[in-house]
Amino acid sequence: MHEHIVVEQNGVTGPRLKYFSRAADVGYWTEMWDAARTVSYEREQRGHLPHQLRDTFARWVEPGARVLEAGCGLGHFTVAATARGFAAEGLDWSEPTIGRLREQFPSIPWHVGDVRALQFETGSFDAVYSPGVCEHFEEGPVRVLTETHRILRSGGIAVVSTPCFNSWLAHRASTFDTSQPPSESGFYQYAFTPDGLARVLVDIGFEVLCIRPYATLDTLVQFGNWRVPRLLNLPLGYGMDYVPIVRNWGSTCLWVARRR
Repeated sequence: MHEHIVVEQNGVTGPRLKYFSRAADVGYWTEMWDAARTVSYEREQRGHLPHQLRDTFARWVEPGARVLEAGCGLGHFTVAATARGFAAEGLDWSEPTIGRLREQFPSIPWHVGDVRALQFETGSFDAVYSPGVCEHFEEGPVRVLTETHRILRSGGIAVVSTPCFNSWLAHRASTFDTSQPPSESGFYQYAFTPDGLARVLVDIGFEVLCIRPYATLDTLVQFGNWRVPRLLNLPLGYGMDYVPIVRNWGSTCLWVARRR
């Protein structure tokens, strides 16, 4: 289904992009993860993490910490974090996906659950990674992030990732379609501004420690019609994420926040 994007003003998150295509419900994700069931975990079993996560967890999360990947999907982060010595656990609302992960990695605790109503006790985790999850609920991210805050111990760390309504896109906001999406379209996701989601985190009770946009090359390929040879994708993408100003154009953003 063709993607439809509009700019929306919201009193809680501020300006955001709203994407319509297929509704991102549990059935959608179960189908997506089922189609990718043969994916390899070879690198993750050696502890591989993308550079932005590797740097973030090395800086902000203590070795051996109890970490939950809340909305783990195929569980790549959970597997890699376990290999790196964290007491990592994964949770997703797709029961078939969690079932396969339990079979493949029986030593890792896997849970079926809703990130908006977690079954864990208050203050039971040292860190929570929310990997592109809270943007998929049309009601907004508050319930997801409030639950994240609840299950963290005092001083615990939340690492939240969502699509980013960055400054490059904001200057081109007039190019997005202002018409209503087709009637058959469902809500898919939001893209939040770095400052907008930071305000939400503060209001919930977090101290925001770091805001890190990344994947600038993705923004320019998707919205700027860049064409990059495949062999250059990795080195160019990595380099652009560390160039001042340019790195703020990332298609995705990480927020690191401490529970007060």
